[in-house]
Amino acid sequence: MAQANPLIVKIIENVLIGKGKKAVQHLDDISKDAVAVSEKVLMDLVRKNENTEFGKRMHFDEIKSVEDYRRMIPYTDYDFFSEYIDRMVKNGETNLITADPVIQYAMSSGSVGNPKHIPVTQANVDLYTTYTTNFALFTGKEYYAKKRLKFGKPGRGFIALEAVNMPLPDGTPRTAISSTIMKKYEKILKYVYTSPVQVIMPDRVDLDLKYLKLLYMLKDKDCLYIAAAFMTALVDLMSYLEDNWKSIVDDIENGTIGDAVNIPNEMKDELKKNLKPDPKRAEELRAEFGKGFDDPIIPRILPNVQMIGAIGTGGFAAYTERMKKYSGIIPMHFLTYAASESLMAVARYPDEGEFVLIPDSGFYEFIPIDSTDEETSYTMDQLKVGKDYEIVITNLSGLYRYRIKDVIRVTGWHHKAPKIKFVYRKNQMISIAGEKTSQEAVSWAIEEFAKKTGCVIPDYSVYADLSVDPGRYVLLMETYPQLPVEKTDEFEKLLFDLLSQANPNLGFVMNNNQLGKPKIKFVQQQTYALYTDMQVMRGTSRNQIKPVRIIDTPAKEKFFFALTEK
Repeated sequence: MAQANPLIVKIIENVLIGKGKKAVQHLDDISKDAVAVSEKVLMDLVRKNENTEFGKRMHFDEIKSVEDYRRMIPYTDYDFFSEYIDRMVKNGETNLITADPVIQYAMSSGSVGNPKHIPVTQANVDLYTTYTTNFALFTGKEYYAKKRLKFGKPGRGFIALEAVNMPLPDGTPRTAISSTIMKKYEKILKYVYTSPVQVIMPDRVDLDLKYLKLLYMLKDKDCLYIAAAFMTALVDLMSYLEDNWKSIVDDIENGTIGDAVNIPNEMKDELKKNLKPDPKRAEELRAEFGKGFDDPIIPRILPNVQMIGAIGTGGFAAYTERMKKYSGIIPMHFLTYAASESLMAVARYPDEGEFVLIPDSGFYEFIPIDSTDEETSYTMDQLKVGKDYEIVITNLSGLYRYRIKDVIRVTGWHHKAPKIKFVYRKNQMISIAGEKTSQEAVSWAIEEFAKKTGCVIPDYSVYADLSVDPGRYVLLMETYPQLPVEKTDEFEKLLFDLLSQANPNLGFVMNNNQLGKPKIKFVQQQTYALYTDMQVMRGTSRNQIKPVRIIDTPAKEKFFFALTEK
């Protein structure tokens, strides 16, 4: 890739930081009157959408207040809207749940065999545009200014995202919102990111592009920041770098792309046109890599990096700690708290694992986790610091009082907007690489596995193995009859296929080596019954003992792995 014009890089960086400054000021301003802002958003949505099919069905025209809305509209979930969304996806029908045009669908794992299509309007895309790269760049510069440090000379950033579009038959994009934003700015991406457009926006989902991403990142000594959607992706890349730096540096020296890089020939030929030999940069890199990885490598090979950006809190915290091995004291920005349905909150400051709820990103209600009355929800002004709540959203794209099953904890206040952090997902088992695998998906895969192997599986557990790079799921199963251990490789391939079918996001991260292939451990028969008996002997009521679906404590790990078949 030819060196991007430094002047244009500087101009675009300043424009992005300027937009980020406006976004930060906007958030600070609306947070001072957060409740009124959020309620106005709700009433504007009700008025705008009262003539949609859903609005007429639910009598939006009779809703005159927030209290009316909460009284007249029930809690919903994806199934509640699935008939409308199916008509939108299959028939192109409009004005069903939103009066605004649906410009794309975000994919999210739903019921097995029926992945969710989340409608996205321009308002939602604008929300992501405002509160992602621009916001993080300005808050990073603000962070350095407060410490009276120079932010770093202008440079492009490294981004690990792959914006792949899988359009519907009518051409409507079916992709991540980040892909839509990147497509809009495709012509200037070479001035913003180190990777070429072909690497950021590949036309296939089955390409392993880690080598190329690292090649172009290492070539650009002035790289300003390193970013990904989830910290798992960055740890995976750095682990890959440890094993492959020699061949990557050789290609930088020679201006080549090695034969071991498995990409289509036409893509390789196109990329090689703009690769120039850079023996000086290769010499610098070899000198630092030769010293090993015991000391943080990123500051040594990319001295201009000012920020690491990725979602790295909650279930990703362990990966954040592992990333520090490579990044040292470089500040980390945890970006946003978001789902396919909405971007709900943003990290106001780097190195803080809490997020400010964005008052004009939708209307939010909160069901106390410790309450037995789920019909009673709170608004943001009724929240208490330290308490956990299930968050209910009314978004900008036609989802009303929608339960995404996320549980958040209130950690404080930014003016009058709550600061929150994600705690867990109510119906989720585990999520190593952001794939959000539900218990329903795993249960379906286990059931199909039993059918195809001719056994009965009365019980199973999932263990998140983070002792290897990349992390992986280990499925512990009790089978009747016992399956032959010598066929474990064959069974693991079957399980991989089934999990990929149950949750396409899981299949994607496994195919791209952000997550390792699943492993199977067969436990001895009666293992789960023995565990239950032990709990009863310790004084637990048998009626209160739930299936051990997640092995999440050292005691469980020691017990179950001790009883696996050798």
